[in-house]
Amino acid sequence: MVTTKYMIMMTNMTTEPSAIPADEHTRIKNVCKFIEEYATAMLSAGATTSRIEHCVERISKRYDIISDLSLLPSRILLTVWDTSHRHNYSLVGHTHKNGINLQTVTELSRLSFLDIPLETACEQMRIITSTPRLNKWIVILLTALANLSFCRLFDGDWYAMGVVFAATVIGNVYKNYMLERHWDIRFTTIVAAYISAIVGSSCFIFDFGSTPQTALGTSVLWLVPGIRFINAISDMTNGHYVVSQSRMTDAVITTICLSLGLCLALLTLNIQWK
Repeated sequence: MVTTKYMIMMTNMTTEPSAIPADEHTRIKNVCKFIEEYATAMLSAGATTSRIEHCVERISKRYDIISDLSLLPSRILLTVWDTSHRHNYSLVGHTHKNGINLQTVTELSRLSFLDIPLETACEQMRIITSTPRLNKWIVILLTALANLSFCRLFDGDWYAMGVVFAATVIGNVYKNYMLERHWDIRFTTIVAAYISAIVGSSCFIFDFGSTPQTALGTSVLWLVPGIRFINAISDMTNGHYVVSQSRMTDAVITTICLSLGLCLALLTLNIQWK
């Protein structure tokens, strides 16, 4: 009797229809992989947590799924459900140390608004993430012009502006040289700040112009991690305190390193700040 009941139960279990078709399972899996790569690329490129969440929400609605995204400083935790909550798929994504790239953030944000098939979206994302960065010499030139403008903003004269331009270019060249050889970013920041401050002190050494303090003080401003400070505040207001604290800590460490480089330059040249 017991054996008969057991056989009946097994028969009923085997004749029940599958909870979800195989093609639907594959679709959910592919969408989950796409969103995982998308969110990881956004976080690696320096997007704020609120922007990532809004973009992922738009993508989820477009492909008719429900997503649960958790953001950590170097990880993303993603779970995707079908609309009936009968099946889910989870992935963990790891960020890449590619540095902040706002062009990538902008293009990926635009991608979230497009109503296109998943295969096309994956191809578009691969194109965006593989696009080369802006030429480093153009970046160095624009950074030097921006720092020159800071010098002028603080009432620096033409001599000071020229010195700051040169200090930014030389410091940036050395920084890129060290980063290309995978030197520690903190040590690189100290050395770059030290070199920029040494060049920026030319107005003191050779008695150029009437604003040597402005030239020296603004020669290291190009190293200030402004985007990371802004992102940290934005993440804090959005309730992502772990990511906010991580970004704020990185920004503070970078600021300490550039300050240390500036102080070492002052000690080396025995400049008495007045």
